[in-house]
Amino acid sequence: MASSSKRSILITGCSPGGVGHALALEFASHGMRVFATARSTSSLSRLSEKGIEICELDVTNAESITALRDEISKRTGGKLDMLFNNAGSMYEAPAIEADPARIRAVFDTNVFGLFNMVSAFTPLLFASSTQSDMMPVIINTSSVLARLPFAFSAAYNASKAAVASYSDTLRIELDPLGIKVVTLFMGEVSTNLMSPDNICFDPEGIYTVALEGTRERSQNHAKKSMKPELFAKQVVQAILAKHSEYGKGEFLWKGTNAWAIWFLNLVGWRYMLDNVVKKMVGLEKKKSESPFAKKQQFCGQRKMCREANS
Repeated sequence: MASSSKRSILITGCSPGGVGHALALEFASHGMRVFATARSTSSLSRLSEKGIEICELDVTNAESITALRDEISKRTGGKLDMLFNNAGSMYEAPAIEADPARIRAVFDTNVFGLFNMVSAFTPLLFASSTQSDMMPVIINTSSVLARLPFAFSAAYNASKAAVASYSDTLRIELDPLGIKVVTLFMGEVSTNLMSPDNICFDPEGIYTVALEGTRERSQNHAKKSMKPELFAKQVVQAILAKHSEYGKGEFLWKGTNAWAIWFLNLVGWRYMLDNVVKKMVGLEKKKSESPFAKKQQFCGQRKMCREANS
């Protein structure tokens, strides 16, 4: 099959160690023409060796998005069959002590970058819908953390909740254009995203007593979570099996524990998992003698002393 006759898909965030890398390989194994992107193409040599077309992309840079759109349009004759918004970044810190610049960076990648990708590539998807009897598809990667109050990742949780809400509305708006929108609620997957390197606590802050528990949570995540290759296989199977039918497969819950969060969300779980997420990082103790309470008291006394001496 000539490359130009294959159905095409553009995937963001395909660096090694992430699900985008595995997704690119899996879609290619199903005979699709895959455009895999990353900020640096030097890391994508394995994908290139498999016949996958690699492109440079920084989703936080409008000029980079425009340049990629023009390049894809040139290569495909002005159309695209699927857009998979997978690029994302993680930042773990207590909500009230988080660095505003880091929070904005998370939203630039996870939210605004995704918004801009959709705006830029929808015309190519629309062109595809007029030339094929199969609906073009946008897949937006949200997270089960959009529905779960995962401690010390408030910024990430909020960004993925924004993606879920945006994607759901986009689904309604693009239906008349013949474009399907799928929201992927990603469960736990063993990638570089949730790494101890992304954990940043104020060394003098209230929550330092929970730092080790948070690091341990990341280590357990890496050990117990689904591998990217299996995740990619399940996602691609679902997308290719159902993408041509509106009203089916528009909400995918894949990854370790995704089905559990889906079920609890369905039955109204709002407070059911609070104690579970607290226990992961040592926040379940509320007695005055707990390490957390003592740290809080110490920080409060230190603040009062500083104010008195100022």
